[in-house]
Amino acid sequence: MGSFVARSTTFQLIPFSTEADGQLAVTGIVSRNGRCLTLSYQLSGDIGLLLLPDQVDVPSRCDELWRATCCECFFRVVGHSEYFELNVSPSGNWNVYHFTGYRAGMTVEAAVSELESQTSREGGRFTLHCAVQLDGLVGSRDEVEIGVSCVLQNSNGTTSYWALSHPGQQPDFHHPEAFMLRL
Repeated sequence: MGSFVARSTTFQLIPFSTEADGQLAVTGIVSRNGRCLTLSYQLSGDIGLLLLPDQVDVPSRCDELWRATCCECFFRVVGHSEYFELNVSPSGNWNVYHFTGYRAGMTVEAAVSELESQTSREGGRFTLHCAVQLDGLVGSRDEVEIGVSCVLQNSNGTTSYWALSHPGQQPDFHHPEAFMLRL
C-alpha cells in the first residue's frame, strides 16, 4: 500500500455581491498530506473595514461562528452526498459538522476533538492558518472535493459572503456545485 502524496492548490474567493468589499481580496492555499487537511486564508486590502474578533487564550468548539467573520471549508469524498463543514473564527474558536446530504442531518462531528489554528496581522494583510485531522472522516486514499468560503463582517454592519463560486441565487456554501477543488 503506497503512501498518500501531499497535494495543494491555491484559491481566490469572490464575493456573492459585486458591491461587497471591493477593497478586499481573499486568497489562500488548501493542502492535504495524508490524514491532515491544511488551509491558509489571506485577507488583504483595507482589512481595517473588517470586524476581526481577538484571539482567545483557549480556543474551543463553538456553534454559529458563521454569524460573524469566519473562514469555512466544506469537503466530501468524491461521489458521496455526505459532507463536512469546518468553521474557524479569527478568535481561534472552531467547529466541524457532519451532514448526511445537502443541508440535511447536521450533527457536530465527534471524530474531531481539536483543531490547530493561528493568525497573524501585518499591515493590510490578515492570515489565518488551520489544520484538521481527517481520521474518522475520510480515508487516506479517498479523493476529496472541497469548497472554500468565508463570511466577512464589516465594521459598517454589513456582511459579505465569499466563495470559489456562487452557483445559486443566494449565498449557499453548501451547494453541491460549490465543491470545486479536488485533492
